[in-house]
Amino acid sequence: MTVTRRAERLGLPRMRGLHRLWISAAVDSLGSGLFLPFTIPYFLVVSDLGLLAIGTALSVAALAGVPAGVMAGPLVDRFGATAVVVGCNVLRATGFLAYLWVSEPWHLVLAAALVYWADGAWLPAQGALVVDLAGLDQQPRWFALIRSTRNAALGLGAVVAASVVGFGVDGYRVLAVANAASFLLIGVLIGTWPKARALAGRGRAAAQPRPEGGYRVVLRDRPFKRLVLANGFFVVVVYAIVLLVPAYVGLALPGLAWLPGALFTVNTVLVVLAQGPVVRWTEGRGEVEVLRLAAAVWAASMVLLGAAAFLPTGAALVALFLGVVVFTAAELLFAPTSSAFAVRLAPPGLRGRYLGTHQMSWGAAMVVAPVLFTGLLSLGPGWPWPVLVACCATGWLLLGDRRGTRGVSARRAAPR
Repeated sequence: MTVTRRAERLGLPRMRGLHRLWISAAVDSLGSGLFLPFTIPYFLVVSDLGLLAIGTALSVAALAGVPAGVMAGPLVDRFGATAVVVGCNVLRATGFLAYLWVSEPWHLVLAAALVYWADGAWLPAQGALVVDLAGLDQQPRWFALIRSTRNAALGLGAVVAASVVGFGVDGYRVLAVANAASFLLIGVLIGTWPKARALAGRGRAAAQPRPEGGYRVVLRDRPFKRLVLANGFFVVVVYAIVLLVPAYVGLALPGLAWLPGALFTVNTVLVVLAQGPVVRWTEGRGEVEVLRLAAAVWAASMVLLGAAAFLPTGAALVALFLGVVVFTAAELLFAPTSSAFAVRLAPPGLRGRYLGTHQMSWGAAMVVAPVLFTGLLSLGPGWPWPVLVACCATGWLLLGDRRGTRGVSARRAAPR
């Protein structure tokens, strides 16, 4: 069996001529891993801002990321994904360099808003770039590879950063500069790539006649609107692993400080190792079928995680680890399938708008999830889980009938 055939059986995409795409994803995730776990500690150390001021400023700034995808969609359709990907990475680098001079809350709001907006605009542009370079058939595998790479690189970046912050203020500043440098490197990798530059040229030429209808076409697309609404409920569930579970464990099993990190490690390792094979298993199956299966599996994981609060310590640990494994199985089904479904529903000339609208559901859920989780936990550790089961059921119902198959979706995405 050839190496290529073996890789394809593992769910990996065809890499020939596309190595820069994978390298740029690794660089992006490594840089983010350096800074992301230390975002709040960074401003506590390098500025005189208090914890409440930092949290409030970051929350206000995060609102800028909600409409970013929708704003970037027309830019992708008009100028091509390459130009938007490069521009967003320049803006991200600028924002992180601005962090070096933050001394007032409004400084932080402006700098972080720039980063959040660029992050929100970059995601649909990157999705469109993957499809342009790799094609629709390879897109789910590329999304899976990028996601696995992201989890591995984020973990590696966090390990490296943990050693750097020991140098105090200078160490924290190095993290910000290194993250900015990673974004500039991505801009150079993509901007100087002949294959991507050729796509940009074709995108500009094809975009001269503006796509007819614009967002009116998106808003009239009922299957796509159902997907976006369902995705919003599912993404609230996705954020439970990073926002809800650590706080829940602290309430249900106080004194086990190691437990949240161990649970998150299980999730990360499973994503890195299993995302490719799971994507290969979903190939040929309808997207609605896969997403509904993810919803059912997620609901089962919520029952396991919620039960931990009412069990003895030993049984609670078993329920938590098993719950995270089941949760991750649903996550592996959901993440690449939802993104692939959005792309396949989009006419080529409006792909940026479609992906931008799809991305908005992620941004909106990120605003809702922290408030929802903390509010429910304040009522008691058993409250979040029935609500999350309801989110799974609502998303399941919103997906509509089972007509969202690979074949139907592919035909809708074909040129008209």
